[in-house]
Amino acid sequence: MNRTNGRIAEDSRKKICTALIKLMKIYDYREITVTQLSQEAELSRKTYYRLFADKDEVLLELFCGLYSECARELNSRDVRQYWDLVQTYFDFWESRKELLLILEKNGLLQRLFDYVYRKAYSNADSIFPAVVTAEELENNSEILPYLLSYSIGGMNGMLTKWVESGMKIPSSVLIAQLKAGFNSPEL
Repeated sequence: MNRTNGRIAEDSRKKICTALIKLMKIYDYREITVTQLSQEAELSRKTYYRLFADKDEVLLELFCGLYSECARELNSRDVRQYWDLVQTYFDFWESRKELLLILEKNGLLQRLFDYVYRKAYSNADSIFPAVVTAEELENNSEILPYLLSYSIGGMNGMLTKWVESGMKIPSSVLIAQLKAGFNSPEL
């Protein structure tokens, strides 16, 4: 493959994803057209259709990039303790507050978290290697999917509530309160 063309295509894909985010600040996602996306990205419609079939594919590309960034963040911090994982996950999303608020405004937040939930289980993109050793994975292969499901579902539920409330509480305070709640005999 021609590396130059590959880089150009990748740059064009990023421009279109950025254009989608910019347009969602102004327009409802359902109302955004390919023409608007192409114009905002300063690319032709032909280039757009060479890269994407429709705007849902652009959204999927955006979600895929976010998931990859999140996985890299978890791997770069060598997270092994549960609460460190939760804090890292929330820190990641807190640093993307504006984007989460845009997605929530456009009714797309649940689609993002559904995507993250599904990707966490895929063989190629599993989150397991970021949080457990290969030995732990092998020894606990039956129960880990349930624990991951519980954790991701709970974290995404909390993230949804946090975004809906404007993300006013810092993630470190939110996680500290959650941890205290789990350790409280009254709750």
